[in-house]
Amino acid sequence: MSGMPWGGSEMLWYKVAKRLQAEGHELAINYKYWPHTAKELLDLENNGAKLTLRGKPPASGEKSNSFLSRMFSKSEAPDPSAEGAKWVADEHPDAVLFTLGYHPDPLPVTDECITHGIPYGINLQCASDFFFIHSNNLDNFRRWYSNASRVYFVSDENRIKLKNNIAIELNNAEIIANPFNVPVDANPEYPDTSKEYRVAVVGRVHFQSKGQDLIIDVLRRPQWKDRNLKVVFYGHDQGNMAQLKGLVEMYGLEDKVEFGGYMSEVEDIWKQNHALLLPSRYEGAPLVVIEAMLCSRVSITTNIGRNEELIDDNETGFIAEGATINLVDDALERAWQKRDQWEAMGKLAGQHIRERYPEDPVHEFAERIKALVK
Repeated sequence: MSGMPWGGSEMLWYKVAKRLQAEGHELAINYKYWPHTAKELLDLENNGAKLTLRGKPPASGEKSNSFLSRMFSKSEAPDPSAEGAKWVADEHPDAVLFTLGYHPDPLPVTDECITHGIPYGINLQCASDFFFIHSNNLDNFRRWYSNASRVYFVSDENRIKLKNNIAIELNNAEIIANPFNVPVDANPEYPDTSKEYRVAVVGRVHFQSKGQDLIIDVLRRPQWKDRNLKVVFYGHDQGNMAQLKGLVEMYGLEDKVEFGGYMSEVEDIWKQNHALLLPSRYEGAPLVVIEAMLCSRVSITTNIGRNEELIDDNETGFIAEGATINLVDDALERAWQKRDQWEAMGKLAGQHIRERYPEDPVHEFAERIKALVK
């Protein structure tokens, strides 16, 4: 992650690292410096991993050594690419895994792996068609990805987006799964519907990716005014909570919308809500859909990431072909007309997700990482 100290896209490699430590493997971790180190990194370090924080400024009064003195001036931070290259050369690991939160993230450190003949894999957690690689940098991206032993995508839709972005086939591509945050046998009781139907919007409040603004535009349409539907937003603010609350007030939707804050126990969300609403503009493979299905809830979502692979439209959920007001409204309308079937559809969703998604993604990925080593 480059925009925050820790996020959902870090959980797969973290849990795999824990698994590998338990098996006795030695780990070295190179991670971007933040003033407050994530507890997961400290956990790995306390269990024997060698943790390097790139871009870390020297302590107050500390003299820079010869390497740092070449990289620092009063106005400059360390060059993360140079730091990363030095780290690879110094550690000379058996294999390297690069985890990326978003496809435009550059990977110049892979050149050091290529130079030293070190096998590496790239785990791309999210790709979109909102950003295209500039042709000036195309050769770099092609080299970084084509020389990887494996490129791990969390959905085939993301694989196609990256392939189209850099305009080459990737014969080293594989599809993997992220770990979920509910028990595999989760079975929360279906809430009462006599008062209202509650639809949960679960995810960080970030309009560009999660599309919460589209929900407001749908709810202010006349047909939703007198329906006993309540939309509940869960999740941390990532830049648009003020706008979201402002839109609710501006359009007088206080009786249609509720803010549920952040809930650490995902299953608790589904004890209170009947369906998931997720009109994302882009995703890797949204875990909230997988978790909702494991909890026997229908999903109303857009055709991004892995959704079409997991959801049967109009049978276990409702898919909007795109993140537009009309298409999201159509999907929500189709769902509303079948609201008396949501409980049964959710049970079928729970059955299907257990057939279509691995029970232990961490074990599966750990085995793939070990296979990188020549």
